[in-house]
Amino acid sequence: MTNKPLVISCALAMVFLTGCSVAHKATRPMPTPSIVKEHVTKEEKTKSKNSAVTDTLLMLDAISQALKSNPELQVFLTEIKAREVRTLQESLLPNPELDFELENFAGSGPLGGFKSSETTLAIGQLLELGGKRAKRTKVAALQSDLALWRYEIKRLQIITRVRSNFTHLLLAQRKLDLGRRLVGLSQIFKANIDTLVQAGRLSRAESARAQVELSNRKLTLQKNARELKNAQRKLAATWGSGRVDFTAVKGDLGSIKTMPKAEIVQWSLENSPVIIEQKAVIKMQKAKTELANALAVPDLGIRVGYRRFNEIDDQALVAGLSIPLTVFDRNQGGKQEAQLRELQSEQHLFSLQNGIRTGINNQLETIRTISEEIETMKNIIIPEAQNAYDIIQQNYRLGKYALIDVLDAQRQLFDVQGRYLDALGEIKLEIIRLEGLLGQSLDSL
Repeated sequence: MTNKPLVISCALAMVFLTGCSVAHKATRPMPTPSIVKEHVTKEEKTKSKNSAVTDTLLMLDAISQALKSNPELQVFLTEIKAREVRTLQESLLPNPELDFELENFAGSGPLGGFKSSETTLAIGQLLELGGKRAKRTKVAALQSDLALWRYEIKRLQIITRVRSNFTHLLLAQRKLDLGRRLVGLSQIFKANIDTLVQAGRLSRAESARAQVELSNRKLTLQKNARELKNAQRKLAATWGSGRVDFTAVKGDLGSIKTMPKAEIVQWSLENSPVIIEQKAVIKMQKAKTELANALAVPDLGIRVGYRRFNEIDDQALVAGLSIPLTVFDRNQGGKQEAQLRELQSEQHLFSLQNGIRTGINNQLETIRTISEEIETMKNIIIPEAQNAYDIIQQNYRLGKYALIDVLDAQRQLFDVQGRYLDALGEIKLEIIRLEGLLGQSLDSL
């Protein structure tokens, strides 16, 4: 008796098993949004410095802290790892099957015992036809790439959120400073009124009116202080901190960027991270359509083995093929669904492009309008209000104006200064939102 047939069958099995291996090629990585790359580069350059949150916080420090500690990013990093191992899983071959059969034994008559038994040892392998494994692996790899890109988008969103919260806090600081100045002037004015009342030159009603105005401005100051605390907590939350470890932020609220032409901004639309993401979704859906078409191809089952005939003391090879008959299920529904999902992703891209294009036009118009308002307030309204207040205050001491005129002029001056700060904050927030949408700084366009 020889084991040569068994060796041959095992060798054949190894040949078709190794021949079925398909290596997965990595897909082309998508570029990191330039704003993310810019801030990550700055963070790398400043790693040697103390990165702890200090009393006075710069925007770069806040962004660095958020990118390092934001809890939302960990969710996306875990998703990336899960997608990577899913890609590995989809690239694996189906496991072979070992089949052992014992026939014609323990019967009656001549078939009693094991004298006439036949023993078969075989190995089987499912061969996926139509490139299923390669297409399935491609879908998983594209989903992995998409998870990586969504991580980059989340980093961009966090940077945008930090910049917005930082600007809100910077604005709250400036408004609190303005409120303190107003309260300080009101206190001085109230003291002067009290002096004149004691001298008998004004009635006590004037002092009461000044006190009401001072009390109202103190209430406004308290409101500004609450808004400041809320803005501080909101900023600290971007790096997952439940407490505020800084006392103030430092930045320039008054710097306005030179806006590029609308045509240039619109041209940058195709590089918007959400557009790139949706194009990646379309690519993935196309791969799913290819996989659905491949699933319609039946798989081939191959079986080879060795059979021992006890009755004649001999052995032989056995082989078999099996293939499903696609009489009922040809994956018709799966193919149609994949095609519709692909169409849906393309429709969503068109909808995104249209919505973003409209949003960009609206933002550019808003920025242009606010910019004009800022210039008008800075060059005309604030100087005129300041001049009016100075004149009325000086002439009030000479008895040419009433107390109500001084209070109105003072209120008007500080109201317009407050509106000016609001406009500076609003235009900065609009620019931040626009840059977050485009994924790049307007200076780079």
